[in-house]
Amino acid sequence: MFMLTFTMFMLMINTLFIMMNHPLAITLLIIIQTMMICITTGSISYSFWFSYILFLIFLGGMLVLFIYITSLASNEMFQLPVKTMIINFMMSITIILTMNYMFNHMLSFHMYMNDSFMNKTINITMENNNLNQLYNYPNFIMTIITIMYLLITLIIIVKITSFQEGPLRHSSS
Repeated sequence: MFMLTFTMFMLMINTLFIMMNHPLAITLLIIIQTMMICITTGSISYSFWFSYILFLIFLGGMLVLFIYITSLASNEMFQLPVKTMIINFMMSITIILTMNYMFNHMLSFHMYMNDSFMNKTINITMENNNLNQLYNYPNFIMTIITIMYLLITLIIIVKITSFQEGPLRHSSS
């Protein structure tokens, strides 16, 4: 039931994301959506490390995006339109009712299935979802190559960026 509620809330955030036009509001919605995805993936997997790293990467990207947006559109006013909120609320209620109806019918369908089949299915998905294989023998080489690639890219970007020109936004003093 928790996952169903979480999924409905994520769908509500998606409908709100489509209707927003201010860049900072969109950034905030992306951060909220990322938090929800990280909580969902963390509850499915054995450990929260993957979701924690995913959240930190997205948060770093949103920080860069936030700095870029504030340097370009610093004085733009943020207004939350009431009509948009009403439409979003109505769409969310419709989605919640539809998901609740579908969940109740799927639950009644699964009650008639064989319990041993369900147990085997759950065990297979939990075994295949193990993230420890990412750092074991055949795959750890790819992880090290990715880390080295990101480090070299970071060093090249720092060398390409000229420190003499300063930031994007000049101070008016």
